[in-house]
Amino acid sequence: MNKLKVIFLTSVLTLVASCSNIPLSTMIKMMNLNPLETDPQQLVVAVRSPEGVNVRDGDIVIDFNFRTDDPDYSFDHALPVIINDDYAVPDGLKEDIEGNEKITVMQLSREDAEIMTKGQQMVRDYRENNEKGGAGSMNVRLVSACRDDNFSWGNSELNVYLKTQDDEDFFLFLEDMDVTKLETDVQRNINAIPKCDKAS
Repeated sequence: MNKLKVIFLTSVLTLVASCSNIPLSTMIKMMNLNPLETDPQQLVVAVRSPEGVNVRDGDIVIDFNFRTDDPDYSFDHALPVIINDDYAVPDGLKEDIEGNEKITVMQLSREDAEIMTKGQQMVRDYRENNEKGGAGSMNVRLVSACRDDNFSWGNSELNVYLKTQDDEDFFLFLEDMDVTKLETDVQRNINAIPKCDKAS
């Protein structure tokens, strides 16, 4: 296996194994994903959310980092994805919608996609000249959401799907994420999910 892939795979699987919201099928999918070969412009995130819950620009972040002893080849990017209303939701995702659920599609901005591309090249350059050292990871993280007047305590979970290539389908990345537990796993907290503003 390519050493570039191994170094990222180890970090990704450590993260996956520690998160009960990531299904087994996703673990298998991630084993075949090389973050250094992923085109940032083709990364697409889709969120299935219940009535009363919305995601906004920046509520989901793509973390991409690489650490070495050389600060010139180290970075820690938290790249927010933004809503793309022009993206056609595929039938495969529509089939999963129940009742008043909705699908929101999000992608990196052109500027952030370029930041990720430069980071990928930096890693490749470093590994070409350094057989040992350096560790990195890529992750998709739900950091927040918002609620409107139709929010219900009994229906506060959402699913996050990921697509890494134009010619591939979406796969389930995070399952049954309770938006009232993003701040703490100890108890459900209404303050953990703010009210949506009028633009949401």
